[in-house]
Amino acid sequence: MAALAISLSAFIVDQAIKRVVEGAMGLGESLPAMPGMLRFTYIENDGGAFGVLGGSQLVLLAGSAVAVGVVLWMLFSGEPSRLTSAACGLILGGAAGNLLDRLTTGEVTDYLDLQFWPLEAWPIFNAADIAITTGVALLFLSALRNPDKG
Repeated sequence: MAALAISLSAFIVDQAIKRVVEGAMGLGESLPAMPGMLRFTYIENDGGAFGVLGGSQLVLLAGSAVAVGVVLWMLFSGEPSRLTSAACGLILGGAAGNLLDRLTTGEVTDYLDLQFWPLEAWPIFNAADIAITTGVALLFLSALRNPDKG
């Protein structure tokens, strides 16, 4: 199933980059990647997306479990389109990457720090967040393209 391959790829990329960042940088360290555009800034985030619900691990774990359940239901309740399968794979891979961090250390490793206007104050994020956000956007696109099938 394509969703499984996409999910596994997103998970492996996320975890590999996080291990490189953790091994090569000190907590709080920031390095320019593309001057004026992007920095690598190593932080640990105990909240959800954008630091929301910081310190609420039980709520975040329950929310992750519900989200994974909904995505799995979408995959197995019928015959999803290729776009829906890709979207679900991205969401699952990203959620699994952040969930593993949360279960093993209680925090998620973030490192992508946008530096250009108007996003210079954007919260620091990671590859798993990109996978989840892209997956959700693709699910919306899928629903708009074929509202009867998904």
